[in-house]
Amino acid sequence: MLLGRLPVFAESFDLDAAEAVCGFGDIQAPDVTGLLGSLVGKSLVVAEPAGPALRYRLLETIRQFAADRLAETGVDEAIAVAAAHCRHYLSVAETAAPHLTGPGQGSWLARLDADQANLRRVAGHAASRPDGTAQVLRFGVALRRYWGARSRHEEAAGLLLPVLRRPEAAADPALFAEALVFASALTLFTDMPASLRLAEEADAVAGRLGDDRLLALSRGTLSTAYHFAGEPERGRRPGAEAVERARQLGDDFLLGWSLFGYAMAVDQAATGPLYAEAFACAERSGDLRMKQSLHNNAGCVALVMGDLPGARAHFEAAIRAAKALGTPHPGESLNLGMVLQAEQDLDGARSTYEESLRIGRRAGDKRNMACAILGLACLDGDLGDWHRAAMLHGVAQAMLDKTGVPWEPFDVRRRQESLDQVRQALGGEQFQRAYVRGMALSFDQAIDLALGGVLPAA
Repeated sequence: MLLGRLPVFAESFDLDAAEAVCGFGDIQAPDVTGLLGSLVGKSLVVAEPAGPALRYRLLETIRQFAADRLAETGVDEAIAVAAAHCRHYLSVAETAAPHLTGPGQGSWLARLDADQANLRRVAGHAASRPDGTAQVLRFGVALRRYWGARSRHEEAAGLLLPVLRRPEAAADPALFAEALVFASALTLFTDMPASLRLAEEADAVAGRLGDDRLLALSRGTLSTAYHFAGEPERGRRPGAEAVERARQLGDDFLLGWSLFGYAMAVDQAATGPLYAEAFACAERSGDLRMKQSLHNNAGCVALVMGDLPGARAHFEAAIRAAKALGTPHPGESLNLGMVLQAEQDLDGARSTYEESLRIGRRAGDKRNMACAILGLACLDGDLGDWHRAAMLHGVAQAMLDKTGVPWEPFDVRRRQESLDQVRQALGGEQFQRAYVRGMALSFDQAIDLALGGVLPAA
């Protein structure tokens, strides 16, 4: 009977999961340890060391045999096992959530990594059921820091967005508002119009509830969405309100992230005190992920102000924080590449842009991929490789167009300077032909070209 219940797990599982999921009905939870040990002894279950504990898995042939046995027991048994599986891993996600904002976040991220396949399976199972709407929203809220740290934006959006449109999604307005906030963040760099709509909807729901914490979240999210939509001035009022509410709550995590978002809405010359306060929040809370993002954005401000040593120090600190958490860092590598290019370390800039592009590709982050390709286009223009530069400019624009996100002001300036340089060298007709060819390349052709591949034949 136990063997028949184990195929509900995806990949591997630990003893606590086996007891929670399989210990019901004719199997009591305390009996699972001995029964599982018996299955290991019979080579029907594989036990493997994972730190101080063991994780268990089924060989595929055994999994199929056991799944057939489960099917033979009837629909009610299968439904009960799937429900227990979902309840357990929702509990795992919600237990981890408060630890993903503090000093132990690295170890908690690693714990969730070990169960990512089970988390994916149960969230998908909940989404497939008409009565699973609230569970999907709870998964989204609990795992938002995890999915964000692991750059699983597309996967999470594919799960969450359809469920948010169900009529019953708004049954718990507070849960609905928080899920909308997360959905806006998920689509920020892939579908800018959708991100802005979700942020506005979240803010409307939070406003009706009058909950200060939700309002700080929603207004901070709205401020950030306006910034990336190219309307930072519209984000100043909600950004300031988010900061004020977070200050009143005395929540360092919420205040740090509110300051982070608000700093993008104000004039860069005025961001110094905001970043100083946000860094203090990150120190008090122990949030390494916040430090990563703060260093990256503070580095961007230093870069715009012409402070190359300061920018380099911030970007390198951001990359160190990202590596300590095991998180992707395409934006930080991209920005460091711009510093190296400004310092005339062209080989270093190229390798850093290429690293950013590869990381962005693995994460599915088209905005950062577009920015990395823009960096490579500008670099090729500086080196006089005019045709490649023109084509890569076309590639970068086509990639960014897929997201609906405009170029950042700093990118607008350096892009235009490079375009003018390349157009003057090639002449208008040759430039336009190469640029359009770049825009027309397939995704794989575009990445191959950006990473040093041969120019495709005309």
